[in-house]
Amino acid sequence: MQSTLVRVGRLGRNCDYEGIHFDHERYEQPSPPSSIHPALLSLEDRITHGGQVPSNRTPIEVYTDGSKINDQTDSAFCVIANEATKTWKAKLSPANTVFQAEMLALKAAIEWANTANEDINIWSKSESSLQALKSFKVKSKITQEAQITLLENARIRLGWVKAHIGIKGNEIADTLAKDATTDGIPASLPFPKSFLKKQLLQLSLSR
Repeated sequence: MQSTLVRVGRLGRNCDYEGIHFDHERYEQPSPPSSIHPALLSLEDRITHGGQVPSNRTPIEVYTDGSKINDQTDSAFCVIANEATKTWKAKLSPANTVFQAEMLALKAAIEWANTANEDINIWSKSESSLQALKSFKVKSKITQEAQITLLENARIRLGWVKAHIGIKGNEIADTLAKDATTDGIPASLPFPKSFLKKQLLQLSLSR
């Protein structure tokens, strides 16, 4: 079991275990070190963790959310600008984690904001995702891609906001993430290493 975990989850090799074929491309692989020089990863002043009702508002505010309820994992964001609302939502595999869902929502929102040519605030209730975006040592490919886009556009700022404190955009994003279970666009992310461990353990115990 341990050798299969190492071969598939760390070495990036396919492997058979207990008659089951494990394709390494279906699982998260350790990403190479970031191509961004530590001195250039200057996101500290653009990602805040106050958790208060957003201040310093911009004409365009984006709220993101990722959720995992009853084995359903989903992502969403909404854009609020001049009372108009744009929405995006995606349905992930039940094997994906809440962190992956939150990061996917942030990445999608950052990519959208990068095309807007406006000052934009993006708000998330996932403090761990925001911390990851500020870190040089991240091993997640999706996080590294979001970092690169952020560094290309200084007009995008991110902040943490508490959940369920009556902020309109936050509540909309939360509802969208739940609705994505039925009508979100399919999103394919590699399964986390924890899911691989769970699969191998179940096969080992069933012998």
